[in-house]
Amino acid sequence: MKKILLVNKSFELGGIQSSMVNMANELSKHYEVHLFVYNPSGVMKERLNDKVKVLDTSWRFKCLGMTIKGALKSKSIKLAAFRVFAAVWSKLFTNKLPLNMAIKHQPKMVGYDLAIAYHQEQRKTAVVSGFARVVDRCVEAKKKVAWLHFDSSTIDLDSEFNNPFYQKMDQVVCVSKSLMENFANAHSELSDKMDYCYNFMLYDVIKEKSLQPQGVEFPSDKFVCFSACRLTEEKALVRGISAMSGVLKEHPEVVWYIAGDGTEQNNIETAIKENGLEKQIVLIGHQSNPYPYIRNANLVLNLSYHEAAPMVFFESKALRTPVFATKTASATELLTDNTDSFICENSESGIRERFAWVVENRDAVKAAKLNLEKYEANNDASVAKVGELIK
Repeated sequence: MKKILLVNKSFELGGIQSSMVNMANELSKHYEVHLFVYNPSGVMKERLNDKVKVLDTSWRFKCLGMTIKGALKSKSIKLAAFRVFAAVWSKLFTNKLPLNMAIKHQPKMVGYDLAIAYHQEQRKTAVVSGFARVVDRCVEAKKKVAWLHFDSSTIDLDSEFNNPFYQKMDQVVCVSKSLMENFANAHSELSDKMDYCYNFMLYDVIKEKSLQPQGVEFPSDKFVCFSACRLTEEKALVRGISAMSGVLKEHPEVVWYIAGDGTEQNNIETAIKENGLEKQIVLIGHQSNPYPYIRNANLVLNLSYHEAAPMVFFESKALRTPVFATKTASATELLTDNTDSFICENSESGIRERFAWVVENRDAVKAAKLNLEKYEANNDASVAKVGELIK
């Protein structure tokens, strides 16, 4: 059986980690799949099936996969000291030396048909980085691939520093066609290596879990909007609250539930209070199973400043709930405006005007839901793409 290795940073909650686990589980039906994860702990590890093998990492890699807070909590002097050193050195110079120290003490991983750096190289000052470099220097594989989860038209992760690492890969794969085109346009020297593959989704699990009880019940007499995301600045929830405030006040029957936690929570709570929307915008915290909420909502909101290929698009379509999304490269590729979803201009005024239209035209929401009955939820194309790569 052919062997595949995926390299990532941790099993902490996050979109890239979630898509990695989905990919590993799905590919384990066809291949022997191993994971090399810097810090092999976190909630996402529980979602792996028994066929997927998690490889041991050296303590230095474990350290590079931790936050400073996590290293200090470990009560290990050498972990804390190395993590602090790595942070200071990376900020003053680059992350090359700390990563090289970890690579030097990591035994070679051999015998792979395909090795994938399943996270983009970060900024040169970022401690948690170096995935393509690990694949290049720590792995013997017939084919080596970098897997990118970002839109280079909106985010530049220091191309001058990182592109030499990508040059050493046999192929560079983006998680959507539009992201591939944007990256190829910005990095013509890598265009001959480019391809794309959509994220893997555990559709059977999604549908099964969507039938479980919700922790927080939706009111049956309301038009319910729902978001599940990290509460961070790029998700633009404060902007969304400001944009939708007037519409919500005019329509008290419309409510918005937000699942998640993160650094912007205080700012979001303040925005809700300042706009007097405590009864219509409800923060319900992190939900380990967001699928019943998605299935039972009238509309899923994704108001981000920028996105790669968010899994919530695939999840919502599989559960037959229309998405209301700001315009990004992936939104226009993965959603069909006015057919299965609704796309607005990526601005406060764009959100306000389009959301007002949707609220006033709820028959369009019902029609979009009916159109989603035709959506074929499967990973066939993504499995085929990996089959092409492994050849």
